[in-house]
Amino acid sequence: MTTRARGTTRTSQPKAKIPHQICWEDVKEGDAIPPVDFNLTVQRMVMSAGSNRDFATIHHNPTMGKAAGSPDMFLNNVSCLQLWERVISDWIGIHGRVKKVSFRIMHFHAAGDVVHVAGKVAKKWQENGLNLLELEMQSDTPRMPGMTGSVVVALPSKANPTATPHWNAQGVAV
Repeated sequence: MTTRARGTTRTSQPKAKIPHQICWEDVKEGDAIPPVDFNLTVQRMVMSAGSNRDFATIHHNPTMGKAAGSPDMFLNNVSCLQLWERVISDWIGIHGRVKKVSFRIMHFHAAGDVVHVAGKVAKKWQENGLNLLELEMQSDTPRMPGMTGSVVVALPSKANPTATPHWNAQGVAV
């Protein structure tokens, strides 16, 4: 318990744990990335559209979303990528880095959907001093796959697990 102003008390919240740092040597081609299900509530949709300053009505107004052919208002591109970023960053840890993303949105991520985001390691290699992985990613809506693509990430090594990978404009480790 901690004491607050005017003699009131509250229970201390447990401190968040830093997730385990995955290293390049720990990963094999074919390994699955732990999936996450995202509940696309109206609140999440509106906050997401506002956070990336996309005020197009299709992203916060059900009538306009339906007029565009969606079951409801729907996520914009940046918000769809935010779902992937959450899953990937949780897996690669605080010292991993995203190097490249390519994707194709195939179907609406609509309000009320539970979107399942998952991936697997498709390729593992070293190049220009970097420990690289190519991840095959997919977001599934209740109706069909909503987004597919790949993400290249750089991971630290066991020899130096807290070294954050950096690269210059030519893609060479610095």
